[in-house]
Amino acid sequence: MDAWAKSWLARPGKRAATVARDAQGIGVFLPSLGNLALAVVTPRDVQEAVDERSRHAQPATVARDFAALRAMLNAAVDADLIGRSPVRKIALPRIVRPERMTIDPKQLRRLVDELPEHYQTLVLTAGVLGLAWEEVVALRVRDVDFMRRTVTVAQTVEELAGHLRIVPEGKRKARLRTMAAPAFVVDAIARHLASAKGDDAHDPEALIFRGPRGGILRRRFGERILRPAAARAGLSGLTFHGLRHAATSSLVDVGVHPRVMATRIGHGTVRTTMEVYARASDNADQEAAKLLQERFASAFIDAAPAAAPDGVEK
Repeated sequence: MDAWAKSWLARPGKRAATVARDAQGIGVFLPSLGNLALAVVTPRDVQEAVDERSRHAQPATVARDFAALRAMLNAAVDADLIGRSPVRKIALPRIVRPERMTIDPKQLRRLVDELPEHYQTLVLTAGVLGLAWEEVVALRVRDVDFMRRTVTVAQTVEELAGHLRIVPEGKRKARLRTMAAPAFVVDAIARHLASAKGDDAHDPEALIFRGPRGGILRRRFGERILRPAAARAGLSGLTFHGLRHAATSSLVDVGVHPRVMATRIGHGTVRTTMEVYARASDNADQEAAKLLQERFASAFIDAAPAAAPDGVEK
């Protein structure tokens, strides 16, 4: 199976990040399955390899790795190398998704105020627009239309084996998008650029959010900068990706149509937006009760009360 794994990973037309992810996933199973010929691998062999992986990794990681193995073996069927894939009825460890933290506008303001000034607009933009890390750190000056007040995601930052590069693509086609932005966010970006050193504010290709030395920001920002600030703001446990969930939930609270939400967040389907990212706040739930009260009041509350059954106090 080793030879087929190398051949499949070398297939053309795949993003470097996808190949790296697949290579990592398949690599954890090769010690158990690599020396076996494709034709003799059985579902039992695969299950044993998955069980072994489950003893050393979290369920979500096992599921991600298994997805690569499944795709590779299904491709072997398509290539007529085997008649049937051994990836059948494999029991994966159950994934229990943690409760996502949702923050309201006042909490986001507290978080922003706890950050160094250089990073405040970065977190504000992500927390309101719901941009993913690789999207917001790749924003260029020309991606913001200050007259029309729009923000365009036209490229992303890819980090592989410690190396950063900017790529003109997203994980999916839907991730490349243009969205209207609230005026206060666009104004904050304008002030951020005005405070930047040098002439970068006038260079359309310059990155808007950069590290202290002018380079591309790395994901360790979350550990070094965001986490301590979140703790000081009383939001311990909040991650940068959590800002994306919080922004989506804000769209739910203000009543944005699910299709519009999916487009703004960059999802190809509404299902991902609503099932994974969106969460109604307690305030939104109270507002729903208020609206229901208004809707049914004339039919039920203003009507004469029904007589209580015998033995029941009125």
